[in-house]
Amino acid sequence: MSESNVFEAEDVSAAVQAGRPVRDHGPYSVLIGDEALRFVGAVINDPIVTGSQILALARIRNAVEHQVFQILVTGRLEEISPDESVDLRAAGVEKFIVFESDSSYRMLVNDQSLEWGARQISGATLKTLAGVDVNDFDVWEIIVGGKDNLIGNKEFVDLTKPGVERFATKRFEAHIVVNAKPKIVHSRSLSYRDLVELAFPGSPHPANTVYTIDYDNGPHEFPEGSVVDGQYVHVKEGMEFYVIVSDQS
Repeated sequence: MSESNVFEAEDVSAAVQAGRPVRDHGPYSVLIGDEALRFVGAVINDPIVTGSQILALARIRNAVEHQVFQILVTGRLEEISPDESVDLRAAGVEKFIVFESDSSYRMLVNDQSLEWGARQISGATLKTLAGVDVNDFDVWEIIVGGKDNLIGNKEFVDLTKPGVERFATKRFEAHIVVNAKPKIVHSRSLSYRDLVELAFPGSPHPANTVYTIDYDNGPHEFPEGSVVDGQYVHVKEGMEFYVIVSDQS
């Protein structure tokens, strides 16, 4: 009977996230991802693993055209050469990423220096590396001496341009008007109940009270409309909402 059958695999990422020591003996379950940060699990018996072993676990045969990075619990990425060893029991070793590339690119994300093994990176990946919510935060490409660029989740930035690319995340913010009063919201969508609370903050909202909610200056696809209980509306800068009590039985 193999050691893998005797012991349940130790989840390295879960141990690191929980702040507990990774156990001394295998087998170990590790996460290996790609440049889109899509991760799959793999099991290895030895606590000392090389870059070549990670490539083998990822079913990569041509090691020359690939790179392996380890993701530390701090969010930093560190390259691992094929013959370099990593101790899975060491503090902070959380996940691995395999890139189909022979070059790495340095960038700054929220002033933290990171190495990336692909020529491009998406807005969603930048937010994930920064440790912020993909939907509730924006990410900007900092243009020194120019206008910063807002990067959508599915948009890509070329990292091969001269110089070090700089990025910064900022919580989403929109200025809207509810019943003629200016409001600032930090969510890209608002529910019927959210809008009622914005219109009448702190007031009781009995279940038998029905509100009529209309809006204008909305998103391009739905510039005006209404919101009923159970619905959400996507938020746009400058939207105006009108919330009134329409029925109270």
